Amino acid sequence: MLHTRTIREAAAWFKSQDPQTCLTETAIRTLLRSGRVPCVRVGKKYLVTIEALEAYLSGVEAVPVPSGNTSRKVWRIE
Repeated sequence: MLHTRTIREAAAWFKSQDPQTCLTETAIRTLLRSGRVPCVRVGKKYLVTIEALEAYLSGVEAVPVPSGNTSRKVWRIE
């Protein structure tokens, strides 16, 4: 079972597991936006699995998840 969280929830989960962690919301956001950790964007929110973050932190290569933006239609207003 995958544990999907928002950036804020993921940071809080890591903080509850290890109160001395240095993994912040900003650090998680940077990892997601750079593509180092696979995520899914739903509206304005990024969703990430705890397992993907743990895999990245342990040094295991994560399989990239295709972005949903490739099939998005762009409307031009003239």
